[in-house]
Amino acid sequence: MSRYNRNDLKHKWTYGKKGSNDAFYVRAQVFMAEQGFKNEFDAQDEESWHLTGYMNDQPVLAARLVSLENNLWQVGRICVLPEYRSIGLGKFILEEVEKKVKILGGTCIKLGAQVRVKEFYEKQGYVCFGDEYLDEHCPHIYMKKFIK
Repeated sequence: MSRYNRNDLKHKWTYGKKGSNDAFYVRAQVFMAEQGFKNEFDAQDEESWHLTGYMNDQPVLAARLVSLENNLWQVGRICVLPEYRSIGLGKFILEEVEKKVKILGGTCIKLGAQVRVKEFYEKQGYVCFGDEYLDEHCPHIYMKKFIK
């Protein structure tokens, strides 16, 4: 049983790089230090919404939301620090992203899931489309969900 409780989570949204350092910290820890990705940060960070979640005032989760076209949004960089996994934070991230997209007038969310965790996204209502592809060294698959 984890000593952390999802009910202790606080979160915020920021836009662009200003105020988003905590989200960038979590992303660097998970994707670069833990998983070995090299190209974690890009120009889209400047024109994206960033979700950061905190427990005991420490950043523990992050996600990035990018506007595409025709009310389509792409969520990516979804990550949770290892010691905070398995308490429902991934589901929390997707719930908050869906709320934000609705507020922003979106009707569909797209993401590129690591193939090893696609079942998690399927349980949240996302469906696969297209062929698998490599993002650096890691197999991914596109998924989407229409929201009401």
